[in-house]
Amino acid sequence: MRAVLQRVLQASVEVNGQQISKIKQGLCVLVGLSVDDTSADIDFMVRKLLSVRVFDSSHNAQSSASEDGGPQDSSSDASAPPKMWAKSVVDIGGEILCVSQFTLYGQVLKGSKPDFHLSMKSETSKQMYHDFLDRLKRAYHPDRIKDGEFGAMMLVNIANDGPVTLELDSRKFEYVPVTAKSSPVIAKSNIVAKAKPEKNKQAKSKFKGDKPEKETVRDGEGVAVEEVAATAAVAATVTTEEIETEIEKLSLPKHTQQEQKS
Repeated sequence: MRAVLQRVLQASVEVNGQQISKIKQGLCVLVGLSVDDTSADIDFMVRKLLSVRVFDSSHNAQSSASEDGGPQDSSSDASAPPKMWAKSVVDIGGEILCVSQFTLYGQVLKGSKPDFHLSMKSETSKQMYHDFLDRLKRAYHPDRIKDGEFGAMMLVNIANDGPVTLELDSRKFEYVPVTAKSSPVIAKSNIVAKAKPEKNKQAKSKFKGDKPEKETVRDGEGVAVEEVAATAAVAATVTTEEIETEIEKLSLPKHTQQEQKS
């Protein structure tokens, strides 16, 4: 389950030219469901949306008093600069506008047409999406949870405050950044280092001579990292000394490297 969370001053949804939902200060959340999402993914997302701190300490609760008749939160010093990332939407009594967004699981691996086969089918996702809304309302205030129209063509108006935008994923996927400027030795060694020890042993045993085969390595999260065997073969033989040398080269200015060579 994925969500794109945006801190907003206000947000609204229109369908066929008619405004159907509107919120003031709070969160606008685009929600996408995957084919293998379960009730556990919904629970994770509800907890995360209500607890993530995207508001600073200067944001006060919108109501003049708390639900139990207590005074507003005045713990922060008005003269002190506001602390960033100090409060959640619950802390400020904000509203949440949820919009179903199956395109969050779109992929463009081949060609230019998006592929949505990882998105949950509409019949199943509609029920699960409404289940998500029900749990969110039970965990917070029902009147502060707003929604678009599932499956409709919507016009979403967002006044992003900051801007502040976060991507949330219940499966906690990770990216392995490899830039053109990074050292090939370090980049290749990082790929192998993320694999399980037994996978490394298998990779080393399959690389014989100058004609290695293709190998697919999986990290601890089960994410496939496909690399040609030549890359993995070099990475598997990288020593600690070589990596330290590459790191030292990257950290030294060019004139220092030239002096060392001379």
